[in-house]
Amino acid sequence: MDWPDGADKLAESFAELSLERTITKGLKSAEEIDRLTVDEKLGDIERAVYLLSSGQEVQRISVIKSLPQLLRDHNADCMKRVVPKVKEVLHVAGSDVQVAATQAFLTIIENQIVSYPVFAQTFLQSMLQSIDNRDPALRQKRKEQELEAIAYSWLETLLEVISFLPKDIIKKEILTITISKGQLSQSVHSRLASCKILGRVATKFDSFMIKKEILPLVTSLCQDVDYEVRGCMCRQLDAVARGLGLESTKSAILPELVELSNDEESFVRLAALETVVSLLSLLDDETCVNTIIPLMCRFCENALQNEDPTLPSVAHQFGRLCHGLSVNLNEDQKIWFLDFYRRMCVLGLTEGKSKSSDRMTPNLLNIFEEEDSYAECRQCAGYNFPCMVLFAGPRNFKTELYSTFSSLCDDPHRLVRRTVACGFHEVAKLLGSSVLMIQQELINLLKDDSPEVLEGLVPHVPETLEMFAKGGGNVVTESKLTGLADLVPALMAAESQAACSRRWRLHRDLITQFECLPKCLTSDQIYYKFLPVLFKHLTTNRVLPVKLAAARTICVFIRHNRKLEQRQELCCRLIEECCHGNSSWKRILFMDICKILMEMFSKMFFKEYFYEFVLELAQDPVANVRLKFCHLLPALKKQIKLPTDRPLLQQLELMVRRLMAHEKDRDVAERIRHSVLELDKIQIGMDSGTNRFYMDDDLADQRKEEEERLLIELEEKEKEEAEKSMKNPSSAKVGGRKKSNEDGKLTKKGNKTMKSLSSAKSSKTGKNSPIGDASSLSSSSSIRPRKGSDGSAAQATAHNVVKRLYNESTSGHSSKKSSSSSRKSSATTTSSASSTSTDGKPRRKISKS
Repeated sequence: MDWPDGADKLAESFAELSLERTITKGLKSAEEIDRLTVDEKLGDIERAVYLLSSGQEVQRISVIKSLPQLLRDHNADCMKRVVPKVKEVLHVAGSDVQVAATQAFLTIIENQIVSYPVFAQTFLQSMLQSIDNRDPALRQKRKEQELEAIAYSWLETLLEVISFLPKDIIKKEILTITISKGQLSQSVHSRLASCKILGRVATKFDSFMIKKEILPLVTSLCQDVDYEVRGCMCRQLDAVARGLGLESTKSAILPELVELSNDEESFVRLAALETVVSLLSLLDDETCVNTIIPLMCRFCENALQNEDPTLPSVAHQFGRLCHGLSVNLNEDQKIWFLDFYRRMCVLGLTEGKSKSSDRMTPNLLNIFEEEDSYAECRQCAGYNFPCMVLFAGPRNFKTELYSTFSSLCDDPHRLVRRTVACGFHEVAKLLGSSVLMIQQELINLLKDDSPEVLEGLVPHVPETLEMFAKGGGNVVTESKLTGLADLVPALMAAESQAACSRRWRLHRDLITQFECLPKCLTSDQIYYKFLPVLFKHLTTNRVLPVKLAAARTICVFIRHNRKLEQRQELCCRLIEECCHGNSSWKRILFMDICKILMEMFSKMFFKEYFYEFVLELAQDPVANVRLKFCHLLPALKKQIKLPTDRPLLQQLELMVRRLMAHEKDRDVAERIRHSVLELDKIQIGMDSGTNRFYMDDDLADQRKEEEERLLIELEEKEKEEAEKSMKNPSSAKVGGRKKSNEDGKLTKKGNKTMKSLSSAKSSKTGKNSPIGDASSLSSSSSIRPRKGSDGSAAQATAHNVVKRLYNESTSGHSSKKSSSSSRKSSATTTSSASSTSTDGKPRRKISKS
């Protein structure tokens, strides 16, 4: 089409779209409505017969889909009147009606709505006729492709139905027709259908029956003149061989399989390779050594030399092949298989070609991306790499496979790198104590500029990093955590790459996986490197799932942080940037954070740091904030324990009464009424823990408090050890200087945040609280990882590798200055219930009694 003509036609199309006209395509005329109308007095059977006889196609489809239910409700009448009409309609019906019938017939046999003899006599005959309908009149009305699609649907349904039918019906009704369809005089389509049916029925008969009735036809179809028939029958040899048994397979099936593996058509050779790999578990050692191993070596070598289309499939099946033959290979044969695998991993790569060269000339690779069989071969080889590590043994990884693994991680094709990234965690588990050998490859994959590579790596980041943190052992030590400092820039680069891409789900998943970092990195590394980035996303990112993921990860970092000052500073920062944020969506987000905190921390910790700040939002000037607060009320009441928290209960009740009395927004008023009803149903817990209903919840909360207390004790113990080490200048001269600098930065930043928070609170209350002292927090405000989280041994990965081989945004509006001042003034009403310390650390004021 010439460009001027195309432009004119495009302009005319836009002109037609701009015209205002009534759309009448979807409207029905009165005559059509009359044809679709059915008398309401008709019963189910009468209506079904009427619609099948004179209804529209959509009505016939509806009747056929309801056939199983009609058989349940009116079995005799349906079999006598409806089923004959259905068979009559199927003879001339279109593809949609035929597909609906296949689903209905399969449902009938699956649920055994009729007996097996009735099904064989009534429905099975229609299925067998529909597989290869050769009616000339019907072929004139339909296209050949439509007929093939209908026949394929009926054939697949028949294969499913065979699984439910008893042996005698299969032999009587199906096997005879299958043998007749497999004769050379029949069409190719009939012989292909015969191959598939033979493979399915072979699992239903014993060895004698298969030898007598099925095996002669199987041999004939393996030598068919059409390559599609040979390939289809070759794929069914696995089922036939398992029905025959080992001895008959060796004498009857293996010779045919060897001949098919040397077929002139690549389609047939590919089917032979897949069948050989599937049969390895059936064959004995002698057969594998004398027949299969030489056959596969010759097959693989020819595929590599000729570079035929079977090479990607060889690479894909190579892991299963090596695993199945590993017990039968001698050392020379193992060396040959490893060498062949290494050649496949660099197939198509010129010397010096790497990922950097792909970045310099990306166009050529993108143009021929779909046709690059070499890249497909390397991708399949990368998929099998964990199995090859298992095949070679972790001890031989460095000498046999490390250079190949490095090449795959730096492959110029992004799909190859993605495939290796998907299996990186399996390689790390298999290497065990030698896992640090592939640390540089992990860094390269994390810094990869393709989001697809990162997508393959992200789902298994926690288990991969834990393996590196343990260094192949069972225990994570402080020295091992410090040794992973090289991974921090790579993780930050991966986060930056995910944030810059338009794949917000990838970014959310990566931030969520960062929850594992306390097991792999030190508290200082997390505090100075990751937390600033997460707070930035918490307050500036436009995607709500990303902000919620950042909030949850921040809470996890607070819980596992081993320094009291850092925990306090992070809590104050959450309050300052979210609870006291100038945008309503930040204050709403703060209440979402509070839900996470109540789930993750003990009740004492939440009440110590956040409870009173949440209550301030009850009088927020923005209605949506107050509405969100109403949703949070039941959770707030569950945090209270009497008699200790009676002042907090009084504050909560005061806020509810004020909302009930003064709320003017209709939605908030409605929500507060519902919340009050929920609050009345909540029974407040007691400090004694005598109520059995709350026993499980109390035990979980006590466990959290114990973990937080133990973390405080651990920190104090580390401080004592640090003071002792400082008395020895020779050992502490180097490390102490850097640590003191970091502590200085922390104290300066923490004091600045806490002073600003203190000034905001003291201007309203003027009261002080002793929360800043470590002793006042020793029973509550501490975080500790669960026991044994870092000490469990890595699970065995070999079984998982083999199993895998065989199974194939919102942003809110900013508040105005007047609203902000109104919110601050309204919050003053709660000043009698809140308090802060002199250094600005938030805490409620609780009576000593």
